[in-house]
This record gives sequence, structure tokens and C-alpha cells, in this order.
Amino acid sequence: MKNIVLTIGREYGSGGKYIGEEVAKRLNISFYDKELIQKAYDLKYNVTYSNLQDYDEKYRNDTLKSFNYINGGNTFTSSQYQWMMDKVIKDLGQYESCVILGRNSNNILKDYENVIHIFIYSNDLEFKLERKMKRENLTREEALKKMRQVDKNRKRYYEANNENLKWGSRLGYDYLIDSSILGIEGTIDLIVKIYQAKAEQLQSK
Repeated sequence: MKNIVLTIGREYGSGGKYIGEEVAKRLNISFYDKELIQKAYDLKYNVTYSNLQDYDEKYRNDTLKSFNYINGGNTFTSSQYQWMMDKVIKDLGQYESCVILGRNSNNILKDYENVIHIFIYSNDLEFKLERKMKRENLTREEALKKMRQVDKNRKRYYEANNENLKWGSRLGYDYLIDSSILGIEGTIDLIVKIYQAKAEQLQSK
């Protein structure tokens, strides 16, 4: 059977990472989040692991980096980071059944027939804050501040790599799922069913 890939974009606090991990476990396929950094590092393109960490799902100004290079700084740029992510993610899209978290993976694999693109969000602010307060031992103010910063970084990163698309808009995904409606476990169940339906569809062709 042809490999099937699930890409997941997510708002902070929506449970996207946990949901992706649990979906992968149920389907007995790999889950890729920070593991993508290691795979990019393993390409051996003369970059440090910390270079990749510094750019991971963050927008950086390449003009500023070029200026820093002229003054003896690091040559690594956001364009190089994304090129490496593109290569890693396209290899996964071609050869492995897996769940990929973020990193613009939905658009990198937008032309692949064997991929499902999902964005997980929640319109219930308290649902997101309570999850993060509990899981990360944060105060409400700390969780709200972190939510705003993380989502800002993800939005800037995504839109810098997709000029005509908005982060979380329906144009970039097959399914937009509010995880607070069905709850975390219900959302996991739904995505597993979506994945299985895709497998049946591809098998019947």
C-alpha cells in the first residue's frame, strides 16, 4: 500500500502535538516534530544543530543575516533552513507513512496525492489556557503571554514562506478542526478515521 502522510498545523494550546503523537501511535506510524531538526542536521550541509534550532518555525530576516555576515557573523539564513526542511519533508512524503507537525509541511507536500492536511485550533480561549497551565505549570498570565508569542512566531514563519496564504486559513488545509468541540480524545478518534478513509480511497484506485 502507498504510504500516507498526515500534516498538522496547530495553535498553541489546542493539543496539536499531543493529538499528532497519539494518532501516530494508534496507526503505528512515525511522528515527526523536533526529529525533523535531527534529520535536517543529518544532511551534513555544514550547519550546526543550534543553527537549525534557532530557525525552527521562526521567521528570521535574511537581510539582517547578510549584514551580520559582512561583519563576520553566521551565514546561515531562513532560506537555507527552509530548503533543508523541504528536502527532509519531501523525502518523508515520498517514502514513509507518518505524521508531520508544522514546518510548513502542508504546503511543501501540497501536490502529493497521498497526504492529508489538518489544522487544529480552538475558539475556546480558556480550553487552550487551561491545558497549558496544567501541562507546563504556568500561571494564566504566563500561558496567555506564551500563547501570543508562539502563535505570532508560527504565523510569521508560515506566511513568510507562503506569500498568498494566511496561517490557519482553509486554503492551506483539507480539514480545520476545533479540538475543544469533540475534546482531545474525540479529535484523535476523528483524525484516525480520516486517515483510514484516505487509505481506503487510495487502495481502491
